[in-house]
Amino acid sequence: MTRLVATLVVVVLPSCSKPAVSNVAADSAAVMAALEQYRQAWLKGDTAAALGRISDDIRIMIGGLPDIVGKDATRRLFADEMAKYEVPLLTLHHQDVIVSGDHAIDIGTFREIQLPKTGAPIEGRGRFMTIWRREGSEWRIVRYMLN
Repeated sequence: MTRLVATLVVVVLPSCSKPAVSNVAADSAAVMAALEQYRQAWLKGDTAAALGRISDDIRIMIGGLPDIVGKDATRRLFADEMAKYEVPLLTLHHQDVIVSGDHAIDIGTFREIQLPKTGAPIEGRGRFMTIWRREGSEWRIVRYMLN
């Protein structure tokens, strides 16, 4: 009987252990680093760098506009915006960063100043939510909501 109990402990207990958990702190830091790369791309007017942080199946939701779906539509939006405006200020205040497995959610507020090629500066303030997904060793935005 003792041998049976010992065998069950050796065989059954390992199968009851929790599955390997990703390192949430490391994943959170990686998401924040990717987000900073994305923010810097906008400050530098670097369309290619901004697109590098975007997933192929991106969906961007901006209040009052039709959804921007896919990387091609996003490329057109980014190129158009960066051609029309410089962005000397883009401040993000993160209220929540939630990481679970291969997904992360970043929720917060933003303040942005856009300088059009002609005309007065435009200041924008609002809320944002980005959903990030791990794609290989990179984190990319799959959903992006601004209001």
